[in-house]
Amino acid sequence: MADGVDVTIDIPELDEIKAAFRTLPPNIAAKYMGSALLKAIDPGLRLLKSLTPKGPTGNLRRSIAKKSKRYSKGGKGAGVALAGFRAAPKGKNAKSNEKGHHQGFLEFGTKERKTKGRIASSFSRSGKVKTLKGKRLGIFTKPAPPKGFVKAAPKGEVVNLKKFPIGGSSGLPPVKTAFERGLAQMKSSLTKEMTASLNNALKEMASPFRTGAK
Repeated sequence: MADGVDVTIDIPELDEIKAAFRTLPPNIAAKYMGSALLKAIDPGLRLLKSLTPKGPTGNLRRSIAKKSKRYSKGGKGAGVALAGFRAAPKGKNAKSNEKGHHQGFLEFGTKERKTKGRIASSFSRSGKVKTLKGKRLGIFTKPAPPKGFVKAAPKGEVVNLKKFPIGGSSGLPPVKTAFERGLAQMKSSLTKEMTASLNNALKEMASPFRTGAK
């Protein structure tokens, strides 16, 4: 469901359906198999959203999405469906709120993190950060956290940002947990959706108006 998490599902009940798909033209097989898989992973997608903390910006949860890919080259047709976190588009002019690049911290945690110098800030990520002193608030940053932050250590020391725990405060890696908890429902959904897609594929093959039909 996300980069770095490898999963394998063996469903014997689907063997006959997969064999039937292999008799279809690659483009038809890929089209309908991809469609079935995209619907079948919905239970896992819903769980992933519920397990992902909203956080102060909501960016991580907002980046959750699903997509399918079709493979019809080489004489074989296949479909793949993916669900997980999308990183923001790269490039100078790229604009997106789908900032899921820090999902790995939540899924796998981190080692203890320390700076090389005595200051840690969001300067490289968010641009210039000002530290201001107010009568009521004391020292604060502009922009305010989480977009802007500054943390300093005494002279001659470094800033210890500590470890980021797996799953954050919940202790549950969202992708792995969503997959494990949703597996039974996704298996059931996959059998249902693959059967329906196969029937739809056969109907298209039988249609006299199908593209390429003689």
